[in-house]
Amino acid sequence: MEMPDRWRVSSDETATVINARWWEQFEDTVLNDLIQEALDSNHDLRIATARIAQFQAQLGITSSQLYPQIYAEGSRLRQKNSQTLFGRSSLSQPAAPGQEGTAAPNVNEGSLFYINDYRAVLSAAFELDLWGKIRSATEASFAELIGQVEARRAVILSIISSVAIAYMQLRQYDSQLQISMQTLQSREQSFELANIRFLEGFTSKLEVQQAAADRDEAALQVIQFQTLIPQQENLLSILIGHPPAAIRRGRAVEGWRLPPQVPTGLPADLLEQRPDIMQAEQQLIAANFRIGEARALYFPTLTLTGSNGYESGQLRELFTHPSRTWEWMVNLLQPLLTAGQITSTVDLTIAKKEEALYHYLQTVLKALQEVDNALIAHQKSKEAVVAQNRRLRDLEEYLDLATLQYESGLVDDLNVLDAERRLFEAQLNFAQNQANVFITLVDIYKALGGGWVVDAENLILEKL
Repeated sequence: MEMPDRWRVSSDETATVINARWWEQFEDTVLNDLIQEALDSNHDLRIATARIAQFQAQLGITSSQLYPQIYAEGSRLRQKNSQTLFGRSSLSQPAAPGQEGTAAPNVNEGSLFYINDYRAVLSAAFELDLWGKIRSATEASFAELIGQVEARRAVILSIISSVAIAYMQLRQYDSQLQISMQTLQSREQSFELANIRFLEGFTSKLEVQQAAADRDEAALQVIQFQTLIPQQENLLSILIGHPPAAIRRGRAVEGWRLPPQVPTGLPADLLEQRPDIMQAEQQLIAANFRIGEARALYFPTLTLTGSNGYESGQLRELFTHPSRTWEWMVNLLQPLLTAGQITSTVDLTIAKKEEALYHYLQTVLKALQEVDNALIAHQKSKEAVVAQNRRLRDLEEYLDLATLQYESGLVDDLNVLDAERRLFEAQLNFAQNQANVFITLVDIYKALGGGWVVDAENLILEKL
């Protein structure tokens, strides 16, 4: 399929950090512990592991048909036959005329109406896979198993990324709550000062109401973040496999460290890095083998069966040479008229293969989009932090000048309140932009996949 030569955003195509545990570069021990706990206890990961076991067992069931099936059989039969079926009355008929002196035959009625059968044999059955039906089914099952391994890796990728992003958003809310509480305290003081000035006749009621509105705005922000923080903690708790509870804190957002380069590699590398692409590829391989399995139904099925053992009416004679029994048989079954069943089965598998093909192509295109989007978002978020920081410095100076002019009597208090309101908004946005730089970086690692997913999977397998 068509693949771009490079990403739309310039990056370091030779960096190899993509294969390392990228979350450790933030140097936040709490984040590291949360991710390790998620790998140990997340229920979605355990579900994915159980699915792998299911497909592994299914592969064993399918591949077992490539070999002879041998069974041991032991049985003991005791049967009573119908007396009327064998004509008991004929055994006791009176002698015919002229034969009165002839005695009736001595018949052991018990041996006639009761049967004992003791049996001990080994039997075997083997289907000759002349047309590759079983081999195709085995290859399809193996591809489906590998696909499930990749599906678990996709879950690992999603879980680790989700934990990192949720923790980063939690620290963002912590920072915004702190800003809001400091602003609320400052605005309560401004409101009290405005109220005193109004009572002493130095200002109008308008200034008091403006100060009250600004105080209430900060109070609403505090309430908002006090709501978001425990909800985010609950989300993290579920991701790490525990009931909702408080989450420990590590470094603040401004304490995290960005890597010097984002290790993106080339677009074609995605085909071997993204678990969802590799899973889609295995699904396509399996669908292709299912066509071979279905087409083999057109041809005859050749089965070899046989048995060897002992069978006797007396237990003491069971393992003697006269009681030995054996048989073998070649069975050929050729479909002649199935009313289109086999043809429809083949058409069904071909249609499923076409679906798997276009699903694979769409998965690759979606992966390319996600990487490009993440790279663009990360670059622009860094630019936004620089611009927002510059705006923050400008608004701080604006507030200082407005305060100085207000104290000099050149402007009224509304200019100061406006400067405080705009500065508060800028501080909240700056905290969000700071966290967004790292969140978009996590999105890049999530979109790229890479060897770190296999490394994280090994952490799980070591404890199984």
